[in-house]
Amino acid sequence: MFLESTYNIRNKVLWPHKKLENCNLSIDKLHSTFHFGSYLDNNLISIGTFLKEKNINFNTTIKQYRLRAMGTLKLYEGNNGGKYLIDFAKKYLKEKNIDLIWCDAREIAIPFYKKIGFKSTGNIYEIPIIGRHKLMYIYI
Repeated sequence: MFLESTYNIRNKVLWPHKKLENCNLSIDKLHSTFHFGSYLDNNLISIGTFLKEKNINFNTTIKQYRLRAMGTLKLYEGNNGGKYLIDFAKKYLKEKNIDLIWCDAREIAIPFYKKIGFKSTGNIYEIPIIGRHKLMYIYI
């Protein structure tokens, strides 16, 4: 199953402090949750999970999805796997009449998100164990 194949990248890139079998999220198997990946030479190199969740920092009357657990294997950074994943997700969610994607972007990933059109709002904040983040979003 594709979902379980995301755990390796989640573990290596996002949560090295966890055991591989603990790299799941409580929202992973919800009907409204989507998991997308980018491949290079049949190898999964980038992953992202999209869930139906509203953020009160945005107009709550618009349809929103949250991006979580996005990562690209270090060896493949710069190969546009993350960009292609987001481009595909935007088209897919637009067809479902979603207006906005938002995420808690790790500080190190802020330049990537800005480069692909995301905007940021608010201040940098700390997520325990994980590190510094900034709220980012893109209208689609």
